[in-house]
Amino acid sequence: MLIINRLRVEINTVNGVYGIDETFQRGLNFIASCENTCGKSSILAAIYYCLGFEQILGGAGGVGNKVLTSTFKSSIEDNGKPWTVTESGAYLEISNGSETITIYRNIKSESKDNRLVTVYFGDYDSVSDPKTLSDDYYVNIQNSATSEKGFHSFLEEFLHMELPLVRTSDGNERKLYLQVVFAAMFIEQKHGWSDILSGMPIFGIRESKKRIVEYILGLDTLKNEKERDRLNTVKAQLEQKWEQLISDMQRSAYFESCEISNLPMHPRVLSDIDYSRIFVSTSDSLSIEDKIQTLTDEYDGLRVLKPRVCDNFEALNNELSETQTQILYLEGHLKDIRRSVASHDEAIRRLKADLEIVNSDIRNNKDAARLQKFGSEAAGELISADVCPVCKQHIQDNLLDTKAASGFMSIEDNIRHLEEQKKMLEFSLGSHKESRDRLTREKKDLEARLQTLRRLAQTLRSDLFTTTDTEASEAIMLKRIEITSRIERLSNLKTTITTLTEQLRGLSTEWNTYLDQKSKLPKKDISESDNEKIALLKQKFIDNLKRYHYSSLSSFDGIDISFDSSLLPTIDGFDMKFDSSASDSIRVIWAFTMAMLQVSIEKNGNHPGVIIFDEPAQQSIVPEDMKSFIESVVEIDKPFQIITAITLNSQELKDIVNELNASSHHKITIEGKAFKIL
Repeated sequence: MLIINRLRVEINTVNGVYGIDETFQRGLNFIASCENTCGKSSILAAIYYCLGFEQILGGAGGVGNKVLTSTFKSSIEDNGKPWTVTESGAYLEISNGSETITIYRNIKSESKDNRLVTVYFGDYDSVSDPKTLSDDYYVNIQNSATSEKGFHSFLEEFLHMELPLVRTSDGNERKLYLQVVFAAMFIEQKHGWSDILSGMPIFGIRESKKRIVEYILGLDTLKNEKERDRLNTVKAQLEQKWEQLISDMQRSAYFESCEISNLPMHPRVLSDIDYSRIFVSTSDSLSIEDKIQTLTDEYDGLRVLKPRVCDNFEALNNELSETQTQILYLEGHLKDIRRSVASHDEAIRRLKADLEIVNSDIRNNKDAARLQKFGSEAAGELISADVCPVCKQHIQDNLLDTKAASGFMSIEDNIRHLEEQKKMLEFSLGSHKESRDRLTREKKDLEARLQTLRRLAQTLRSDLFTTTDTEASEAIMLKRIEITSRIERLSNLKTTITTLTEQLRGLSTEWNTYLDQKSKLPKKDISESDNEKIALLKQKFIDNLKRYHYSSLSSFDGIDISFDSSLLPTIDGFDMKFDSSASDSIRVIWAFTMAMLQVSIEKNGNHPGVIIFDEPAQQSIVPEDMKSFIESVVEIDKPFQIITAITLNSQELKDIVNELNASSHHKITIEGKAFKIL
């Protein structure tokens, strides 16, 4: 919820301070004058400017104070005499229903950039109190909607608005910016009355008008679309993992001259029967278990034949001794490598933590530098007080002498130092990773060599301590080794297939979850709840048109608001403005803007509860219709705020406003010029 409580504009000249200081109330507010060009639009422009919404006033290029009139920046007239503006700025006190803040944004200043926004955490009257906390933010530049120091990021959180990410024309995702949302509620005079949502800034958001209506009404379509995109990504990832896992199982079996049967080639929910049917067979069509048993029996049969060692006992003994020595050496080397790998792992962990801290410090310093560039006094105080802008601790720039020999680093120098430190950390991290990977490969090679040597030592011991009169050929010995190796490889394959099958079971569970989540999405593009809201929007819109005496149609039966038509009203499938007179086009904007508020109130949508109309009596709207419009505003009984700048240039309009119940509205009367000496 956004409630505008007070606006104070200060325009400094050598003749004094000019401006305006007015309060607003909940409900209907009039900024009224009897003549045009009195400054009503300038008052509203100051509100937009303080909120950082100047794009609504000037399109994509309307950023900064250039959308404001010369009265704010160049000169201001007083009784026909111009006075040069030396400095100017505006305070805007707003509330979210429970908390109140005051926003200050300079308009003309020699020392501060107009992209700097200062927020005081209290009402305007507390701004002068030194105990009132304040903070500086930047606006309308990159990251101002996402960074911690971005004003619109702060404002979104303050207003409790959770803006969704939406698709852009280049296929990326971008936040539905506050300027875009409020363009549906802030109808300014120059651009806002040409068509529905015509004052919306262009930020490259795909179907931006539709996205706005979806958000204001609180439709599920944005959530469903995002969930559908997420599930599509999940599906693609699961299919890729499934394909890779099946390939790994086949490759593992083929590497051992085996075949694996009944593998599920595509993702699906697998049953216990499916898992039991996965079968690995050897070249002679035996299972792994049966093949291992056959090889074991064959090996046991070969053990009956013992080689003679009387002729080569000494040579075998020397070979066993050398083998054991080599085993001991490799075991020591392997222990050192494992210790080194652990050391590299710990160094990598520390470097990653340090790198994360440095990246955070760089971001914070850049924010501080940006605020300092814009003239933030808070940033300047941190520097002049020898306070670190990141950790807020006192900076002692010389550890040896309390009287500093030279000044401490500026923010720019600190950023450069941090970025060099980041490069050093990244280089060190890459070096440690490279060394760890090299040692890991060496460790695996040593483990394989040790396994072979231990097997050889075991064979040599068997030969040395076995006596027999039967000659045994080297082929028998080699066969025993080969059988042992084959049994070991088949056992490893069995373990690998078991592990991969468990991974397959996990993917099957994930696929089942994906299918369940997919089934919960609406079968159509839009849910029943959304259909109800859109139907109510159409009903309210038509009711408002009738009440405001829309006359370009003899029948309202052809009017429709549908999901397929970008949620904007059409007549027989065509834009309503093509069949509407100039005055009826204004009534369409009235009706649709009010209908969005009415539906959001009734269906708990996301409307922030504020609307601004700048001169709604456009195109010679008759006073009777203006009366109907005002009455429809007054009848809304929920908390809301509507601010209307209106020129009471006829007795009928004056009577309409004067006849309203005093408690139903608040009136700010502008006599002469809006900005006067304060």
